[in-house]
Amino acid sequence: MFRFEVQKIARVAGLVAALWGAMLMQSTAALAVTSVSPITISDCRIKNSRSYVSAYRPVIVEFTNQRAMSVDEIRFTVEYAGHTEHIVDKGTFAQNVKIDHAFNGFYNELYYDESPSCSVDYIEYADGTVWTASSPSPAPKGSLGTA
Repeated sequence: MFRFEVQKIARVAGLVAALWGAMLMQSTAALAVTSVSPITISDCRIKNSRSYVSAYRPVIVEFTNQRAMSVDEIRFTVEYAGHTEHIVDKGTFAQNVKIDHAFNGFYNELYYDESPSCSVDYIEYADGTVWTASSPSPAPKGSLGTA
């Protein structure tokens, strides 16, 4: 009887230690901050309609997830002609699959023949871990919707 109780206590203690270790590792991963984004942006452009930015989904962002874990949410900052838009893209983005999405933004802005600046601020993975840029853009006042 005593031997059975000792084994049971040892199993419970091992389980508690394993869970505590997993929680510690996840919280560390959730706080990971680095300047090298695991998402590669291969194209970022603005569509135009005559002399204005197109009214329907003019912001084109083409990107690829470089990590083995699939991504559930990505937050981009797009700067164009002195203005900034914060874009949130939600979905399931697998490793090494090129994604080409269009978003609303820069409505009624004059079109300038220049490339926008696009960056990744935040990534949430399928397992709940989070990546953030080392110097993220200011918090969005009203993020644009998903593609």
